[in-house]
Amino acid sequence: MNMQTIIKQLRGQPNSVDQLRQALDGIDIESLEKTAEQLEADRRRVLLDGTDKDVEAIEAKIASANRDVERAYAAKVELTKRLEDAAATATETERADAYRIAKAKADAAAKMLRKEYPELGRRFADLLRLVAEADMAVHAANEHLPADAAPLTPPEPMARCLPELPEQILEENEVELWCHANGSGSNSILSDDVQQKLAGYRADDNGIVQVPMHGYAAVKRRFIRRTTLPRVNASRPQPLSEIALPGLMDGDPPFWSPKGYAMESRFILSRLAEIASMKPGNPQQREPKTEYLPL
Repeated sequence: MNMQTIIKQLRGQPNSVDQLRQALDGIDIESLEKTAEQLEADRRRVLLDGTDKDVEAIEAKIASANRDVERAYAAKVELTKRLEDAAATATETERADAYRIAKAKADAAAKMLRKEYPELGRRFADLLRLVAEADMAVHAANEHLPADAAPLTPPEPMARCLPELPEQILEENEVELWCHANGSGSNSILSDDVQQKLAGYRADDNGIVQVPMHGYAAVKRRFIRRTTLPRVNASRPQPLSEIALPGLMDGDPPFWSPKGYAMESRFILSRLAEIASMKPGNPQQREPKTEYLPL
């Protein structure tokens, strides 16, 4: 970028941070100073070899080159200041935008919380009551089952627990493998690479092979190779009655607040009735305070 373009930008409308940075990067003071120095060297040569007009011409070029150097320094100072101001303005604008967006999100979330949370809390309490009543009915029915009737599953385990998965055999077949002659069971089985190395060896009359370079004897034994999916116990998720739901405002009765863990259904119903009778409190209630201050 030449000096004329940079000067034009300085005299024009306010520039963006990127435009100012590009203009600042385009100022090559070192190159301008080298040009002026070369012209000074040319002037010394012309003083000896040229005419007065040649000297005047080279001096005019030197004056122009020196002005370009001075302009470059001045432009660099001005562009640096403008860049700092523009960056500060851009940063402040970004902060203002982020603040505005955050405030809008917070206002929307608070509005939704005030509207939705009380209803969710009441529905959760109603659900706990429904589950507790059904659980009590199931336990009562299971104590006096009709003939040939299977015991009933309580509602929460029925809805939330995952069943036990028994062990599942995927594949089962008989194999013959090389083992330590002095070992026993599956712990005596040699590694896969040794199995491959011994595949071509001939055993003696007792079925034993002396493993070269390792100093132990190997013998073939028969095994049942079984591939299975292991057994998985039934899941036991956290009971819903252990989850606390505070009131919306500080001082409001909770929608649900457990007393202890693994509450029985009758205690859940009793606790729900207790919460229903609670009145809102005022945690910010203040009493007048009188004090005497010396004059």
